[in-house]
Amino acid sequence: MIRNRHLIILGTAAVILSALTIFLASTDRWKGVDSPRTGKHLLQGFNPEKVYGIQIVSSQYAIQFKRFGESFVITTRYGYPASNDKMNELLGLLTDIQSVEKVTARKQNHESLGVTVDQGATVIRLFDEVDRKMAGVVIGKRSEGAPGNYIRLEDEETVYISKKVVPPISFAYTDYIQKHLFSGNPTEYSNLSVSTNPDHYAIDIRDGGGFLSSLPRGARQDDQRIDEILTTSLDLQIKNVFKKEDLKDLRFDTKLQLTKRDRTTYQVDFAERGDRCYMRTAADYSKPAGEIIIYKNEPQHSLKTKESLLLARDRTVSFNKTHEKWVYEVDPHYRKILLTSQTKLVKK
Repeated sequence: MIRNRHLIILGTAAVILSALTIFLASTDRWKGVDSPRTGKHLLQGFNPEKVYGIQIVSSQYAIQFKRFGESFVITTRYGYPASNDKMNELLGLLTDIQSVEKVTARKQNHESLGVTVDQGATVIRLFDEVDRKMAGVVIGKRSEGAPGNYIRLEDEETVYISKKVVPPISFAYTDYIQKHLFSGNPTEYSNLSVSTNPDHYAIDIRDGGGFLSSLPRGARQDDQRIDEILTTSLDLQIKNVFKKEDLKDLRFDTKLQLTKRDRTTYQVDFAERGDRCYMRTAADYSKPAGEIIIYKNEPQHSLKTKESLLLARDRTVSFNKTHEKWVYEVDPHYRKILLTSQTKLVKK
């Protein structure tokens, strides 16, 4: 499975796997040769680290993932990066499926139990590094009189009842991506600014709250509007994903800049077409002068400071690698809230 930086088996999955009788073929890939037994996990010897491809299909929908390096991409949506957390959830779900009762071994009963694609089943297929199918899990109807689903391995005819109800499997690619662009914790930020010709305003962020950077003498800021802008800026969520090359003619006329205390600045550009709103984003890291050098016997507080700077630099590189090819559709209310002027944020 996957962490943010490394492909690993989840701690919970590791506990489950330790109880399994592991079967690895001579090719060092799980082949599902041993049939599951009642009271056992459906995927005997399942090792998530061996999974390089995932295909989820039903009679109406399909979505597919491919692993590159330490992460998966959604091949049915331009190869957009999948969220590591979401893929962990999916693989963890498969790891956790257990059979508690054998129902039938007769193929002619499959339709009535909903364990065929034509009868509404969801099939999750797993592939190895050379695209050979490792296994296919068929999830059918809710069982009658027992708290589970009818389940089977795709290449076998025996049907079981699962120990627990298997959660619905989504076919929406947006359910497998990181929808939020930024951390929503305002204490991590020092400033935001919004520019749209001819208006511009800036807000300093202190102690989790926003304060207009420039305020006329005798005036006071509209705290409600300032809070709304700050909350909106940190809550940007992706609604749809497009390749940049497919939306070259968009006019990005509203710019949001968010500066973090770790020297990272994020820029988000907004464009509007009809009743739809789009954005693109990039990050910049303002490193301190000179190279970051770690010395022998350096004090702990100094090491922590340098570590945070190096991590900020790495996060910037990773952010740009994820987002540089894409334009996102977002809810139009984001741009409408940001689209104001300094004078409208001030109370006399």
